[in-house]
Amino acid sequence: MIKRVSWILLLLSILGPAAAWGDDWKAQLLSRLAQPPDYAGAMAVLEGQLPALEAEDLQTASALQAFLAAKLGHPDRERVLAAAYFEKYRDNDPDIGFLDLASLHDFVNFWGSWKSTYPLVSEVNFLSYSSDPKGSPPATIDIGLELLNGAYYRISLGPYVLEGGRWARGFHILTVPVADLFGRSGSYEFLLDLKSGDLVVRKPLTIVIDVTDSPAAAPAPARLPAFEDSRKPTPGPPAASSMTGEIDLYVGDKLILKSRKVPVRIPPTEFHIGGPLMPGQKPYMPPPKNDPMASGVSVLDALALTYKAVKDLFAKKPPKPSPPAYQKVSSLTVSFARAAAEGRPAPARALIRLEPGPGGILRE
Repeated sequence: MIKRVSWILLLLSILGPAAAWGDDWKAQLLSRLAQPPDYAGAMAVLEGQLPALEAEDLQTASALQAFLAAKLGHPDRERVLAAAYFEKYRDNDPDIGFLDLASLHDFVNFWGSWKSTYPLVSEVNFLSYSSDPKGSPPATIDIGLELLNGAYYRISLGPYVLEGGRWARGFHILTVPVADLFGRSGSYEFLLDLKSGDLVVRKPLTIVIDVTDSPAAAPAPARLPAFEDSRKPTPGPPAASSMTGEIDLYVGDKLILKSRKVPVRIPPTEFHIGGPLMPGQKPYMPPPKNDPMASGVSVLDALALTYKAVKDLFAKKPPKPSPPAYQKVSSLTVSFARAAAEGRPAPARALIRLEPGPGGILRE
């Protein structure tokens, strides 16, 4: 019995680490990275474990894939894997605390170089202003975005380059022309190219415009025919004070009497209101007890006050920046009029949606 137990313990001591490696991909990876490191074996471990990994472990394995591709001397695959990581996880760092010191040092240097140069575009939205014109389609649309690192940029639509320049890290506004895109529904892909060092990343920005005819305006209600009410009092003759005219009395061809009626004119009544007692004082207020014209300020006091006012003016803190006058939205709705089949303007409505795609390495 004792011999049987000893054999079981010996077997468990041999199979124990291997069984643990089968359940822990990090332990298997560390065994491949031990000196001398087997980068090809480590890559095979990651690729075999990827389908079974959870979200957090999958993020770490994705970053390690790009690291191992660089160690294996595959720069094209390294770029593709690194770009896929940033586009999916943005600038969130992976959990690589389980690595040994040598591998950890190599990975930190590798990842720091990528994170400081990759021109990641995020938080892409339309900018809606409170002063947008109503009743007509916009000529341009503003797109706001966040840039992780400074880069040269170029925006194009098909073969036409619309704008280009240099962007620093931070928030930027991209203005794209859309004046001629409201004739019918369609999607239009704008390409945003970003160059950082020798790395060029292409970010597609698709604007989808759905144009529909607005429901016809309800017809105005028909007016009922007007009927005269017999009970309604008829207007009487105008008042005598408002009657005008002239009466001539002839006997044969001789004028013997002439009378003329003219309207009575009531002269306007004016009331004179006296002005204020002094300049800057309301009417009918008692006069001041002290004459302000008799008092004065000395020259020295005036100079001191002037110096203090100038000092306070230059020492005044700059005003706080006002909040932005726009809202970040993913879609816009525009109502406008367009020509109908009969040539008359017809009401229409357009729903504008923004669909940014993932960025990818551009090989020129």
